Amino acid sequence: MAIQEMKEKLHSLIEETNNEILLEDLLLTGNRIYTTHPHEAEGLSKEDCDELISFVNKPPENDIISYDELKSSLSRWFTK
Repeated sequence: MAIQEMKEKLHSLIEETNNEILLEDLLLTGNRIYTTHPHEAEGLSKEDCDELISFVNKPPENDIISYDELKSSLSRWFTK
């Protein structure tokens, strides 16, 4: 589909609809495309984005437990 044809279809869709959810989604998507901030492009707050980045950069060994520790911590949820 040619770019001009896509534009025409989008313009037509916008003009013909009263669906507030659809219009809001289109607006949010358009805003995310033209942002220079990574968190906005992903639809996240700055704080949420920073938290996710800190989790990614955190050494994984800090959160690892042994299989036996896992079994022990879950044992109260299971019966034999």
